[in-house]
Amino acid sequence: MNALRQLGSHSVKVLFFLAIVAPDSTRAQQPNTYAQAQEAFASKHFREAAALFAVAAAAEQGIPLTSHTDALLMQADSLFNLDESAAAEPVLHSYLEQNPKSSPALYLLGYVLQRQNRPQESLEVFTRAAAITTPRPEDLRLVALDYVLLDDYVDAVHWLRRCLAADPDSAEAWYDLGRAQMYEGNFVESERDFKRTLAINPTSAKALDNLGLSFEAQNRTEDALTAYSSAISAQAKTQHPSEQPLLNFGALLNSRNRSAEAIAPLQKAVILAPSSSRCHEELSRAYAGAHQEDLAREQMEQAIALDPENPRLHFQLGQMCRRAGFTNRSQIELKKSAELYSTHSSTTEVDRNRPKATTRDAEIR
Repeated sequence: MNALRQLGSHSVKVLFFLAIVAPDSTRAQQPNTYAQAQEAFASKHFREAAALFAVAAAAEQGIPLTSHTDALLMQADSLFNLDESAAAEPVLHSYLEQNPKSSPALYLLGYVLQRQNRPQESLEVFTRAAAITTPRPEDLRLVALDYVLLDDYVDAVHWLRRCLAADPDSAEAWYDLGRAQMYEGNFVESERDFKRTLAINPTSAKALDNLGLSFEAQNRTEDALTAYSSAISAQAKTQHPSEQPLLNFGALLNSRNRSAEAIAPLQKAVILAPSSSRCHEELSRAYAGAHQEDLAREQMEQAIALDPENPRLHFQLGQMCRRAGFTNRSQIELKKSAELYSTHSSTTEVDRNRPKATTRDAEIR
């Protein structure tokens, strides 16, 4: 990453609109298809744009490279915006075979590889791009996220600070810095960073939720509950609300023996994330605390169905069955729990009773 460390930065949008001007001769050969593709991309009709750019690129086969448009690059960009990184990657490689010094293509490829959880390869590509063109603040933020994927939070913080030095108004960079600080256990710093995020974007549900986690880690329960509640309100009208603030809110109420209050938000969390064993587990705990034992067992059984190798869940169900007088079922579950615990070392067993402030599942996507 030496090339990156030596370079400055400028701002850029996450949505890549790679406006590379093609020669007039090629545009004249295929004005309709390419122009239609550009119009579809500009309108965020990425499926249509990808198909049209593919047609435009195919029409360029057999003509000199100097007459080619950026159709392949734009096809890859369209696929990327459809969250189809695996499909975008070979298209980018094809473009780079023809244009090996294209920094826009290299930066986009770095992001594509990152989306596929291939951070080391992504960093190598970002380094190649930085040797050609000075990375912009957004590029530096993406470099930092590669280091997050590599669990290297020291370097992640370094690059995020470089990004923010060039673009102090980047709400995403402040948010990512707060997340990195949380992973390191620096909750006072993460609180500060999430507050900076909210100063720029006051309705950021994910910043409010993670601010709640920072407060909770500092044993500031009421502040945490307020932040979670604000996050729930902030995402109420969004198209894809997350279960995370509802889960965190309900779980914290559970831990403070306020189970009756926890039921409603946890029911909503289960509706939003029916495949989340943690949501079912916390709702089970809320029902148990409110003395609704049948519902508690039902939710714990659903949690186990989703996460059958979790010894904690079997233990809790065993205890519930024992209290209800189901002796045989209780013995079966407790035995299963003991067997699973014996195969899980203390270093790998995850405490799923409460969401840790440093876990990735706190992220609202």
